[in-house]
Amino acid sequence: MTLHCASWLGSMVAAAALATLGCTAAHAQDQGQDHASTDIDELARRVSNPASFMISVPVHSELSIGGDETGNSQHYLLDVEPVLPFRLTPNWNLISHTDFPLAYADPAGPRGGVFGLGDIHQTISFTPAGHKGFIWAVGPQVGLPTATSSKLGSGKLSMGPSVLLLRQSATMTFGLSADHLWSIAGKDDREDISATEVQPFVAWHIGQGRTISTNVDVGYDWKHKQWELPVSLSYSKVLKIGEQALSMSIGGKYWLESPTGGSDFGLRIGAVLLFPQKR
Repeated sequence: MTLHCASWLGSMVAAAALATLGCTAAHAQDQGQDHASTDIDELARRVSNPASFMISVPVHSELSIGGDETGNSQHYLLDVEPVLPFRLTPNWNLISHTDFPLAYADPAGPRGGVFGLGDIHQTISFTPAGHKGFIWAVGPQVGLPTATSSKLGSGKLSMGPSVLLLRQSATMTFGLSADHLWSIAGKDDREDISATEVQPFVAWHIGQGRTISTNVDVGYDWKHKQWELPVSLSYSKVLKIGEQALSMSIGGKYWLESPTGGSDFGLRIGAVLLFPQKR
């Protein structure tokens, strides 16, 4: 009887130990999943913040279609935009944003299409290292006349200021970016540049690394007194493939106002390779 009771007691203790281990493992797994979800949501917020201290390589592909009475126009753009942050001091960061555009342009009319490199744009932004809800950045922007065809670039070296104002919470990012470019050198047979771009944007972070974003890209050409006003809506999700984090996105664009022969609507897909760093 004593042996039987001891055996029964031992079985109960073993069962209780296994149940405790099972609950502990399940709790640890739940915590791990919650932690992973938190990490992904934090990355999604960083993707929506152009001043975030994170190395990233956005690659975006955009097809836009339009036209006028002379025929249809098609434009295809592949943008590779590496973003590199640098810690200048304990209080200040520098964010380098370079835009390498590969483009295909087939304007309205019988002239035919052309493919090549467009004008490269470089933006250097200075921003405080300690952000608490409100984020801002300011710095110079340079447009380099690197286009391989006159249809793909301005032929001018241009410079001007850029600014970013942004507020971010756990569920929303909204703000405004703006810049202006003036031509300062370049080919004499090409028109001078004086162009302003203002982009208000809103992003809703809906959990599990998912974001719905919209923006209005207000552009004005002061030389030709001409507006360009595309509105965009997109959906993105942060995910991990092995150890590599990336954000995938898809969206549409509609032009409320565009130059003669310009685009009417477009489709945009993209991926952003993410290399998060400690703040």
